[in-house]
Amino acid sequence: MKAKLLILLILMLSFSTLFSDVVNYDKVIRNLKGVKSYEKEDFENSERNFKRNAIKYPKDSRLHFNQANAQVKNGLLEEAEQNYKLALNNEKFKDRSKALQNLGNVKFLQKDYKNAIKNYRDALVENPQNLDARYNYELTARMLQRQQEQKQQQEQNKEDNDDKDEEKDEQKQDEKQKSQEQKLKEQKKEDAEKMLKALLQKEKEEMKKEKEKMNVDRTKTGKYW
Repeated sequence: MKAKLLILLILMLSFSTLFSDVVNYDKVIRNLKGVKSYEKEDFENSERNFKRNAIKYPKDSRLHFNQANAQVKNGLLEEAEQNYKLALNNEKFKDRSKALQNLGNVKFLQKDYKNAIKNYRDALVENPQNLDARYNYELTARMLQRQQEQKQQQEQNKEDNDDKDEEKDEQKQDEKQKSQEQKLKEQKKEDAEKMLKALLQKEKEEMKKEKEKMNVDRTKTGKYW
């Protein structure tokens, strides 16, 4: 079920059109090359062309936006996040809603659902008609709820395991104490038996001496009765 939900996430990676009052031929051609490479799924070359453009024209938010889209495809999520933010630094950037949505997608892919929801919400503030951002917002809200439930379950399991470990420790302490008490009892019993044997042995020796003494006295007197 989770895999299906992930697949349903709408990655709105459309490109920003490069038109301005003064059209720069070099900028437009390089951007078109990047778009064509992207469409051919040659994301490395695509990102390379967009990057060259963004470095040469750092104030053009549309170039950072396109570069970020290619970086997402290349798995460069942290770099993509930075470029989306650079694009959003321009308050007049007309694709702010899409950039915020794509930034939300990056956070979603990083499983940072809380910040993903924030970005989708901001995208809807910029453009309430952005249905893709609304869909992703609702999907991510469910994912966040599931993530929180799993976290709570893990914490509960940890507490239960800790309690069990504590019980085991107490049980071990009890068993150890009982074992020590048993050993002490056995030691006392052994000591008592040794003492009793010693007393019996002493008594036998005294009786033997007494008997020998009586025999000696009889020999001297010649009386045996």
